[in-house]
Amino acid sequence: MSRGVILFAHNNRQVDYARMSILAARLAKKNLGVGASLITDPSTMDWMKESAVLDVASKTFEKIIITQRPSENNMKNYRDGRNRTPAPFSNGNRFSAYHHTPYDRTLLIDSDYLILSDRLNEYWDVDGDLMISSGYNDIIGAERTGYLDTHISETGIGMLWATTVMFSKTPRTEMFFGLVEHVKQNYRMFSDVFRFDPRLFRNDIAFSIAKHILDGYQPSDGYALPEVFSVNDGDELCDVTDGRLKFLLSRIGSPVLATVANRDVHVMNKFSIMRNYDKLMELAL
Repeated sequence: MSRGVILFAHNNRQVDYARMSILAARLAKKNLGVGASLITDPSTMDWMKESAVLDVASKTFEKIIITQRPSENNMKNYRDGRNRTPAPFSNGNRFSAYHHTPYDRTLLIDSDYLILSDRLNEYWDVDGDLMISSGYNDIIGAERTGYLDTHISETGIGMLWATTVMFSKTPRTEMFFGLVEHVKQNYRMFSDVFRFDPRLFRNDIAFSIAKHILDGYQPSDGYALPEVFSVNDGDELCDVTDGRLKFLLSRIGSPVLATVANRDVHVMNKFSIMRNYDKLMELAL
């Protein structure tokens, strides 16, 4: 049975998802010992050719799959510490992972998810055809974790985090990804039912609703991937030394420094990833 990691990369003028995906894939290959494939679009491919990144990408990914960029107008405020930059956020085709993956058993990750351990290797052989991260684990803890980090709305169901998803190709998972597409296509209608803010399409919400429907509108007691250990986009990755990621964390009162090592981490401040890109790439050697 083939195993591998897949990532999506759709660049905008502010965020270089292609290069981040190369980094995330190389870290996954090193620490999990599996291959990786990329799903991207023609304009991102053109950029990779023009910026001489394509050669590195071709050596990193087993397959580069070209698809159309999502066409919805999904605007997002990207944070870099205290700064905010509005930009288009093309994330509406994650449901196509089932049909595009070349693997029998697939780990789908975000391009800003840095795999620095082998912990997820424990889940390849688990008898579960669909596992999604069970929650959000902020680096500071409950002090900064609000209700909407754990639920899709003030009155809605629990949130699953599509940052990490592992699935096998079965009729059930095919149905699940079809439900994700259905939720995406009818996002505003589902926002009325589940009472969430529909202005920004979020895969976390779409995946949570689809899984809720798949499980018969009941809480699931099946297997799940570990909580996503996260550093939010108000924090800054300020240094990478000796395999340790050093973060300046925003918090009430005064900022604090924290260090992460040998632990998978979701670095939501994408600009700080790019500022430390070369040092992070050294961790994949």
